Amino acid sequence: MKLSYSATWDDAVALLRTHAPLVGALAGVFLFLPALLVNYVFPQPEVTDPRRYLEVMGGYFAVAWPWMLLARLVQLVGAIAVLELVFGPRGTSVAGAIVTGATLLLFYFAAFFLANILIFFGFILLIVPGLYLTGRLAPLGPVIVAERRRNPVAAIGRSFALTAGRGWAVTGLVLLVVVAAGVAIAVVHALIGILAVLVAGKALGLLVVKIVDAATGAALATMLLLLYAAIYRQLAGDGGARLGTVFE
Repeated sequence: MKLSYSATWDDAVALLRTHAPLVGALAGVFLFLPALLVNYVFPQPEVTDPRRYLEVMGGYFAVAWPWMLLARLVQLVGAIAVLELVFGPRGTSVAGAIVTGATLLLFYFAAFFLANILIFFGFILLIVPGLYLTGRLAPLGPVIVAERRRNPVAAIGRSFALTAGRGWAVTGLVLLVVVAAGVAIAVVHALIGILAVLVAGKALGLLVVKIVDAATGAALATMLLLLYAAIYRQLAGDGGARLGTVFE
């Protein structure tokens, strides 16, 4: 099935409208708050001497990494829960979606760990292979949640099967959304950052910037989750669009 950019985007927007209250609650608790807390408690140090960059950042990550990992795991539970709202039984509650997130967390984490290794080595090979693999693995999250695939290798294989012959098309769509969102976020950060510091002072202004940073990051992550869900639904055909009824 050919990937239609307009149909996929329209489906992603429709999913957001349909599930907006519940998705907003999940994104706020599981995507926004962990990012804000880690960014506030463990602010990244400013390195004035380039020669000490590795030393300073090494010390920073030595202290912060357990909390960063915990925050990431919480965010993954939230990501699975958002996808469960899309693919789960009709009327899935937030509590039910969170339970699914906790149940599938280990398998989701393992699959994305392997996928990120593939993408990492792809980017090492002159960037282009990494971009291509990003497209091939875009439906991975929906595959795990919608089809309840607990084998990470099988889930990756299913993602490759869905995107066969359409890897660059998926990559192009994801890049369009990420670049457009990145430009918008950069403008918002610049404007709010300047205004916040001028109006509230440096200390409070920087806190406002951290809040905006976490909020825009959570918004982008949520939109990408719904975009990946829409990509999966289109590539999987009617079966993907109706998978939620399988678990009813």
